[in-house]
Amino acid sequence: MIHVLNKRDMQALDRYMIEKCRIPSALLMENAAFGITTAVSGRFGTDTRIVAVCGAGNNGGDGFAAARQLEAKGYHVTVCLVGRTAELKGDAAMNAAFFGPRIIEITDENTAKEQLSGLSGCVLIDAVFGVGLSREVTGLYAAVLTLINQSGAYVVACDIASGIDADTGAVRGAAVKADETVTFQCAKPGHLLFPGRAYTGALTVKEIGAAHGFSQGYMGWANTITLQKRRKDTHKGSFGHLACVTGSRGMTGAGVMCVRAALKAGAGLVTAGVPESVQGLFAQSSPESLTFALDDFSGGLSESCVGGLDRLMAGKTALAAGPGLSLGGGAAAAVIHLVTHYDIRKVFDADALTIIARDLNVLERKAGDIVLTPHPKEFSRLCGIPLDMILQDPLEYARGFALKYGVTLLLKGATTIVTDGARTVFVTAGSPGMARGGSGDVLTGVIGGLMCGGREGGKSAFEAAVTGAYICGKAGEAAAAQLGELSMTAMDTLSHIAEVTKAMTREEDI
Repeated sequence: MIHVLNKRDMQALDRYMIEKCRIPSALLMENAAFGITTAVSGRFGTDTRIVAVCGAGNNGGDGFAAARQLEAKGYHVTVCLVGRTAELKGDAAMNAAFFGPRIIEITDENTAKEQLSGLSGCVLIDAVFGVGLSREVTGLYAAVLTLINQSGAYVVACDIASGIDADTGAVRGAAVKADETVTFQCAKPGHLLFPGRAYTGALTVKEIGAAHGFSQGYMGWANTITLQKRRKDTHKGSFGHLACVTGSRGMTGAGVMCVRAALKAGAGLVTAGVPESVQGLFAQSSPESLTFALDDFSGGLSESCVGGLDRLMAGKTALAAGPGLSLGGGAAAAVIHLVTHYDIRKVFDADALTIIARDLNVLERKAGDIVLTPHPKEFSRLCGIPLDMILQDPLEYARGFALKYGVTLLLKGATTIVTDGARTVFVTAGSPGMARGGSGDVLTGVIGGLMCGGREGGKSAFEAAVTGAYICGKAGEAAAAQLGELSMTAMDTLSHIAEVTKAMTREEDI
């Protein structure tokens, strides 16, 4: 897990290292520059021309320092400043002084075109704007960023691609599309959230100073997760018993995928609570699971199913509900009862989310630890906020909702956000091939399987949501690698879960 900080907290961390840890700001800048220098020298030989395009702030200072270090290593370096050297201050001015009159001042578009055209085969260091950008990029600056994208150079962004909002990933008018980004101390939300993630390229995080004693909170990037190897003295009861309330006539596939995914994720036992008329189909499609017939009305749950739910839930350690459930009156009664009863870990998806969205007050009466797994459109229905507003700042809306209702929210997307309001993790694993029906059903089952626990305890709702999103993302990547993004299905993702969890498992005996 890599720490993630927003721009406000990153600025506070910089001050802390300078004021409390007594690290000179010039040394922090030098260390940041070494991160850029290492990235460039590790990939390109000294016969590669380097063009550093710097702004007037500290990000520009990092660029000047990196240019100096690369020149010292024998690279041919050209240094450009968007602005005038006389306007530079502090550490940026100090590092720029090394180049003196060799700095090319870009003060008009003609100069920008002259310096930033035809750079194929060169490396361009983008050090125009850093994480502190808080305004729209217009005029000469917008022209420079556009020319960088058209230059043909391999672009290494310093801290963040210029023009990307570090908190939301939004493009502030214009932005550099980097091949790679070297950021300092912590990743930023804008590196991980789209569209910023598409402008970041390969992301490397470089430590630039000790920050002992600084509370970084709990926001992270799940770039890797491991699983614990199972003890030898275990049995099926050691890993809990999951109830899946799912399925209806015409939508049994969703329930079957959910059940199978839960078993692949390690649940000791899984019982599918389904309408009586489809019980046989479930038993045939997933022979490793148990089935429990619930009162049926026209192929879905009847409103009299609640008594059966109490019998189904006896002895269960976790619940997964929603896939293929339908939206009838019986399904609605079941979901409300499942939310408000049974003090265990639970995950709700699909039709269950639509039912919960009809009356969010049901969450005020919830029992147990709950995970909700909406995609953005479902989340819009849940919170009553227009979809376009959510997409502008998904992190803020997700955290606010989770905190208000005391749930873990997993907001699905190309970058998945998992948050309980206090803790937030970004999961970037996945493939565009997963954008098809059934992927959410698999995820629901995996989360349920991870948190059903038993003697071994299982994962908390939050941990299961993070780990489940990571496992499904990696399984989706494996399916795409084997089959291609166009033709893979949710069942292909499911079939690759085993190889992913095997690779994630620590091999030491316990």
